[in-house]
Parts: sequence; structure tokens; C-alpha cells
Amino acid sequence: MNGMKVYIEFFVADNVIVTYLTASLAYAFVGLKTRRLRSAAVSVAGTLASVFYPFWIMPTPLIALSKVVIGIALSVVLFAGLRNIAFGTLCFFASTALLGGATLAAECMVRGDLGLALSSPSGLPYFVPSAIAIAVYIPARVITAAARKMRAESAFICSASVTVGGVTARVRGYFDTGSGLEENGVPIAVIKLVSFVRLFGADALIASYGKKRVCGVGGVQTELILVKPQEFLLYFDKKRNKHSDVILGVSVGGFRRNEDMLLPVSMLGGANA
Repeated sequence: MNGMKVYIEFFVADNVIVTYLTASLAYAFVGLKTRRLRSAAVSVAGTLASVFYPFWIMPTPLIALSKVVIGIALSVVLFAGLRNIAFGTLCFFASTALLGGATLAAECMVRGDLGLALSSPSGLPYFVPSAIAIAVYIPARVITAAARKMRAESAFICSASVTVGGVTARVRGYFDTGSGLEENGVPIAVIKLVSFVRLFGADALIASYGKKRVCGVGGVQTELILVKPQEFLLYFDKKRNKHSDVILGVSVGGFRRNEDMLLPVSMLGGANA
């Protein structure tokens, strides 16, 4: 009897941990911070349902349907009033498939048969399901966060057809929401020196008409070589804008982004030709 009590306690603990991680990952999939109270409620409800699964005397299709209904109900608890419930439900089932699938794969390795893994009580040692879920959860959260960041940043990526010294080149750009660089009211697009030379040649720097010291990240002072392009056509948000008043600020030190050029937010308003 004592052995059975210990088994139930560990079984419950495993289910609470795995279900909580599943709920948290579902929140990450939809782009929300984990709602701890809702996740805890779903963990308890899901665990209670799993405790009684072995006592359900129904045809297999009805058991599967019942589990789907429970999953939908748990999804409503997680996402009601926060996100589209249908989309949240899909994310919750995807999270369940990912974490539960990893545990099922481990069960198959232990039992050597998928049917036994699905129909028999877990053969994994206590807290191994939790450890497997955590091992999958952490990289899944990191990958999801990175993918969402890339998607958000892609909204600020643009390109420009720039002509300097009679040479026209396509330049990859990024709108820096923290930049308001101007020279006498004219916006300055900061371009890496290596990119400028690669695209227009070193001789194009002869056309520079001055320098400007600016404050970079952390208060570090940097110097820009100012060059006036003959033409600047900006391609952004499926539109082409011709800017007649733009200055290129050639940066020797460059910047961390992969794009060639950082554009100030003042250029988001459209053409100034």
C-alpha cells in the first residue's frame, strides 16, 4: 500500500510538471508570457484527468475523443480573453505532441513496441518523463523566441537603390527605431565602410564633404564620413520612395547587424523628393 502511495505521488508530480511545461510552451508558440495561475490550474486539471484514464471503460475511439475534448477545455482555460481560442488550441495540441511525443519515444525504446507504449502504464523511472519534457522544452522555447524575434525584425528590413559617383548598387538596409540622425535637417543613413567600398569603390569616398561625430551604443563616440548620393530609391513595404535629401554616413567601425545600412525612422514617412 505504501509503495502504491509513493507511485501515485510521483505519477502526479510528473504529470503536473509535464502539463505545466506544455502550457508554458503553448503560450510561447502564440507569443505570450506564461500565465502562471492559468498554467497551474491546467496542470492540476490535466493531472486529475490522467489519474482516472485507466478507469475509463469505453471504446478506444471514445477515449481518444474524450482526450481531445479535455485538451480543448484546457486550451479555453489557457487562452480565453487573451488570444484566438482556436489558434491557442492548435498551439496547445502542438506543444502536447512535442513534449508528449518525446516521452512516447522514450517509452517505445524501453518497451520496444509502440502498441505497448500507448496502452500500458509508464515503464519509465520516476521523474524521467519530467526530465525528458524539460530537455525538449528549453531548446523549443529558445528556438521559438528566436523565430519570433526574426519575424518581428523582418518588418524593418528594406533595400535601396543608391547611386554614388555614377555607380548604382542595391544596398540592404534596416530601420533603426532608435536613430534620429540628421545633418541640417537631412536624414543620415549609416552605412558600413566595408559595404560602401565593396559597392561603390574606395574612390567614391573622395566625394565626401565632411565628417560628423555621433554618440553610439554605451556613449561611445564614433565618426561618420558624410557622402551625398546622386540618387536614393527606397524599397520598403512593397513601395518605392524616392528620397532626394539623404546623406550617407560611412562608418569605419560599422555595427553589429548583418545589413549594410541603418536608416533613421524619419525616412519611414515616405518620399521627400
